[in-house]
Amino acid sequence: MVRIQTTSARLCLLGIIFLLLAACSSKQTDISTPPTRSFEHAAGKTEVPVKPLRVASDQHMGQLLKLGIKPVAVRENMLKEAWIPYANLDEQALEGIEDLGGFPLNLEKLTLVEPDLIISALPNNQEQYSKIAPTVHIPYWSESYKTPMDKLLKIASLFDKTAVAENWIKEFEGKLADAQKKIADAGKLKEGQTVSVMAVFDKNVFVFGPNGAYGGYMIYDYLKLKPTDKVEELRNKDMGSAELSLEAVPEYMGDHAFITVVNEDKAKELLESDFWKSIPAVMNEQVYFYDSKIFAMDDPYSLEAQLDAIVNLLTGAK
Repeated sequence: MVRIQTTSARLCLLGIIFLLLAACSSKQTDISTPPTRSFEHAAGKTEVPVKPLRVASDQHMGQLLKLGIKPVAVRENMLKEAWIPYANLDEQALEGIEDLGGFPLNLEKLTLVEPDLIISALPNNQEQYSKIAPTVHIPYWSESYKTPMDKLLKIASLFDKTAVAENWIKEFEGKLADAQKKIADAGKLKEGQTVSVMAVFDKNVFVFGPNGAYGGYMIYDYLKLKPTDKVEELRNKDMGSAELSLEAVPEYMGDHAFITVVNEDKAKELLESDFWKSIPAVMNEQVYFYDSKIFAMDDPYSLEAQLDAIVNLLTGAK
């Protein structure tokens, strides 16, 4: 009788031990293989962590921070973005984010930060990044983005942050409505007058249309200012832009023009030309120059800074 009880006790003890070992093994498996899901992006579909904890990105830092996601590492220029001084970020917002160099990211440093997700803006970096961690390709510009908001929502969907993005969009739309009223009340831009958006680069001038960079989407798509007929033709062109010779600039000039200068020597050549001085917008002092760096990006912080800059130029505010 005693032997039977002792044997039973031993069997129970062994059963408990096996259960504990199975539970520990299950926990270890859970830790080493976090749940994933399939995410569709510009380069295909990738299995990504359901809740990424260590994100590295060579673009889109402004979108990530606005969504409440602090990347562990980014491309070097992102840590010096022009919007940062305007963003009123907390002192710790950028603290500890690793600098991974330019395009492509430094692969050795990228490996050392142990990302569980990498975001690539350029398709040719996809393969080498993917050897380090799951990588999704979210380009700076894409035909699938009708506005920068579409890109923000795409990035938000990667992190289950769609509600956060939608809340910011709603707030920004309120700011746009206030800005439109301020511009109308100021009377500087008369009803029916047209507007051009241009940038002076090293060789030629680029003109931007609806959904174009350097303020195109802000001025046409958000503030609803009127483009010239030739500018309207750029709506469906690649990058929403066209490259112009200096002599072709007057053809695209509206009653008002917003110009950003990337190359000062080339801008001097344009501004000192006779044909420039004969343009009605120039003679009427309705050409406005603004900081090119602020208008180079389309993240939420940049859009907020751009909106303030345009409103100030059209209302005379400081």
